[in-house]
Amino acid sequence: MKGSTKPKKLRVFFAVFVCSWLLLSYVSSAVVIGSNFIPSAEWLAWTKPMRVIVGSLSAALSVWIIWKGAGMSKLKRVLGAIIGPFVGYFMGSNILFIWPLLLPLIAGDEVALPFTVHGLADRLGKNCYSAVKLEDTPFLVGQVCNVPDDIRSRLSPGIGVFVRGWGTRLGVYAHDLSLN
Repeated sequence: MKGSTKPKKLRVFFAVFVCSWLLLSYVSSAVVIGSNFIPSAEWLAWTKPMRVIVGSLSAALSVWIIWKGAGMSKLKRVLGAIIGPFVGYFMGSNILFIWPLLLPLIAGDEVALPFTVHGLADRLGKNCYSAVKLEDTPFLVGQVCNVPDDIRSRLSPGIGVFVRGWGTRLGVYAHDLSLN
């Protein structure tokens, strides 16, 4: 009898772990995309190897979950196995942004972090006009929106800028941008 409860406990533990992982990755991805949060170059450099590992594990986990999905047609499983790794990698690598995302809420202050301009865009999204894209930042994260034209006119790729906002040395919730 004891042997039969162990696999059930393991299955429950695994299910709780997977659900927690998915919730954490979803929340961190949604906050990173929707909050104008920009992680610092220091944090990005320090966590890059770990983000690749966690993102890869998350991609593999998402493919496994989709492939084992009960009641899914073969076509849905194949499409999920094609799209799943990309979504899994993106969401998994964003899990490591939880610390710099939450730290400003506890110990944040007005900060100015240095970045380099990657390019300029007139519109990057629904509410993102007059945007400045920053170098060496993750997909969908490194942009400052609604930059005044007097500052944008002096910017070009490779120019150093300071992104100011509420945050810590690990990241900033950007509200404006200034030249070095």
